[in-house]
Amino acid sequence: MIRFTNSMFASIAVSSAIGLSLSQGPVQAREPSSDERSFIQIKAQDETPSVRAIAPIDDTNAFFLNKRGQIGVAKFSPGLSLIGWEYYSEVKLSALPALAIGPDYSVLTASPDEVTQSFDTDQDVELDFFQALVRDWPGRSERVTITAGPVADPYGRLLFALSPHQEKAEGEEKLPPPKAKIVAWHPDSETLVPVTESQLQINDFAIGRGGLLAARLSMPDYEDGYYVSLTQLPPFDPANPSAVPDPQPFALPSLLIPAELTRKDPPTKLCFYQSGPREKLLALCVKAKQLIEIVPENVNGTWQGAILLNRVLKEPIETIVEMSPGALLAGNDEGFLPLDESVDGFRITTVDIAADGILLDFTEPVDRAAASKPGSYMVRAVSLSGGGESPVTVQPVIESDGRSLILKTSRIEAGTVLQVICRNVPSETGGKLLSTAVYYTIHQR
Repeated sequence: MIRFTNSMFASIAVSSAIGLSLSQGPVQAREPSSDERSFIQIKAQDETPSVRAIAPIDDTNAFFLNKRGQIGVAKFSPGLSLIGWEYYSEVKLSALPALAIGPDYSVLTASPDEVTQSFDTDQDVELDFFQALVRDWPGRSERVTITAGPVADPYGRLLFALSPHQEKAEGEEKLPPPKAKIVAWHPDSETLVPVTESQLQINDFAIGRGGLLAARLSMPDYEDGYYVSLTQLPPFDPANPSAVPDPQPFALPSLLIPAELTRKDPPTKLCFYQSGPREKLLALCVKAKQLIEIVPENVNGTWQGAILLNRVLKEPIETIVEMSPGALLAGNDEGFLPLDESVDGFRITTVDIAADGILLDFTEPVDRAAASKPGSYMVRAVSLSGGGESPVTVQPVIESDGRSLILKTSRIEAGTVLQVICRNVPSETGGKLLSTAVYYTIHQR
């Protein structure tokens, strides 16, 4: 059984009020009969739900969206073993693969043309009251549509991405540069507030606990990699929710995920998760069955960071979410799949830049004889501005525990993507690396 309370929703909620439709004016929802949610009997089903998006209600309960646009509710044990699930709605929505949770037992979805809030007003495990939360925005008449979201931020707002359809004008050979933005809806604001601008369409985004926004930017004509923008959300003043940030952040590419690391499979889903003391980012590559790990780093006000392979999955997954710190839950056509934060096998866990070189951490001690040879590594610095690549000379130094080493290098220029290939660095027991290549984007200061 699952017990929902208003406080659960308030802790994750987009707002503490409901009913504001920017296109239609205030709409009042029927209030629940109690502050506490009635018990909902969840029984194991014979069939398996397809899972396209997941929104945690708490550590062990979640809403989910399937490919038919149906919303369900599922309950898990503390170890993320599925206890049971039930469809919460048979209403088919043209929904993007994302869910957010609102107050008063509501679920928030987005289609290209609308942000919708759905309610179970009589608490009978069926969504029976819908309203258009947002149905108008600048550029809609010019076919600007919602391309990603909804995502709740730490300030009680709902964010979603707007991007235009790009069509060739008569006589033009190429499409014009696409423009996009992420906007925020707040129940106490009469207008949508722009959060970031972008020259590139935003296909997916996620927000960390500290307000770091990560967005996957579309560059369909660029075949060497995939751009991710890292932007700190501007401060939010609850006394003035309609205030536009000044200056307004611009979603510039912060990281380049090389196509060779993803097997040329574009990442389709971003997810922040807590790994020890650090908050990291996962990028999901569905067809390649890979999770790419990104370790964001703010250096002198500029976001950059490391990119490495987190794991190769046994089966493809379509969505991933953090249920509680370090506890990951994935979904696909076969249902739900818990993922441990720890990954078995020999792999590189950390890439960092120091004044005297490159720091690498491993899950197991390395073979010191092989790891101490400079020829065991190939390091290249690839220019972000298209100026080609240059080799970097290394001299490895192994830490006493064998799990860390420093590649002492010649000067590494800013404005590059650093590639480190460990060509012959087995573990002490002869294990092979999950991926021999790791990357680090270094921006101009």
